[in-house]
Amino acid sequence: MVNSMRVDDASVQRNALPIGLAKLTRLAFAGVDLGRIAGRLRGMCERDPSHAGALMDLSVIDQLNGDVVIGLERQALALSQQRVFHSTCCGANPRLRVLAFFAAADIGANTPLEFLLEGSDIALTMAYALPGRALPHDLPDHDLAFVAIAATPSNRRLLADLEERLRFWPAPVVNLPARVSMLEPDDLGDHLRDVPGLRTPLFERRRRDQLAAPGDSCFPLVVKPVAPAEWEPEKIDGPDALGALLARRHDPQFRVAPFIDCRGADDRYRKIRVIFVDRRAYACHLAVSDGWNASHVDARMQADAASRAEEEQFFATFDTEFAIRHAQTFDALIDRVGLAYFGVDCAETLSGELAVFRADHTLLVHDMDPVDVFPYRPSQMRKMFDAFSGYLYQAAGRSRAERRRP
Repeated sequence: MVNSMRVDDASVQRNALPIGLAKLTRLAFAGVDLGRIAGRLRGMCERDPSHAGALMDLSVIDQLNGDVVIGLERQALALSQQRVFHSTCCGANPRLRVLAFFAAADIGANTPLEFLLEGSDIALTMAYALPGRALPHDLPDHDLAFVAIAATPSNRRLLADLEERLRFWPAPVVNLPARVSMLEPDDLGDHLRDVPGLRTPLFERRRRDQLAAPGDSCFPLVVKPVAPAEWEPEKIDGPDALGALLARRHDPQFRVAPFIDCRGADDRYRKIRVIFVDRRAYACHLAVSDGWNASHVDARMQADAASRAEEEQFFATFDTEFAIRHAQTFDALIDRVGLAYFGVDCAETLSGELAVFRADHTLLVHDMDPVDVFPYRPSQMRKMFDAFSGYLYQAAGRSRAERRRP
């Protein structure tokens, strides 16, 4: 039961996370008050100020509660003491050991490996790489390395440094840093520009005066800030809407792209998350909504039985319909990205093109939705989780027969 979580510091190794991101997020999704758990973790820190694992879990709780700044401060304190952590969400009786390189960042800025591997027989160790710093000296033995760091401007130096350090790594490496770095959102449009059958927004920077110049824009447009976290992208349908945006937003520069219309025949939008594991596509969600930029949460699928039925049907027919229609585009996209594991947020235009709005190996995938509302989702997610675990064994040079060997 999710509400029976206990934090037993006597049984937790110093370099292990007492709970971890996946378990804490699952508790939060289930409506459990994390305050009591945070109190126990604070008690652990009071008894042992060097308990970096407890600090990391407290950082996660802060962020789940919306206190991102405080959470990142607590994370920085933990990383000043220790940079290698063992996950307790998986690998109780491990047959494979994975070392993942993480960046110091918010809880959504690294590949969600704890969600992908939760309950598996794969041991996960997370090593935090810091710009300009040597890798931690206490890296454990491992069968496989995985680069989980997001492609962002702030991580450019980190990924470049890591590429050099992993060039002659003694274990196989999944998702090489040089390939990861190509997924920076600002460069994605150029990177995927000529993939057959695919459209993606081509954002360019415009100064405020350029954007405001009469007759200089072809509507509709998508306008977003240069720093993505400052405000949400806005769809601008004409000069009046543009003037209203400029009156509200005082940024000196903006990022602007033509709007790609992905409405269906019923005038609704369908945003699809697809995860690629070793070149195979897996559907993770279909969000049906009236909003052009709605996420799966924003679409309020819990309150829309018809949309849930459509998502269930989409899952059931994905391999024989959607994936077949876009097979050549998927192949070209996988070749261009060059990662064994990544995902896209995409949609389908009325003309049949695949519109990709985001390509990233840090997209959140999980099985935390209430089963009584989404009974069809656990099996779909389990299929993808199992494929991911199977791929890691394959990448590490282990056969499935060896995995099953007692």
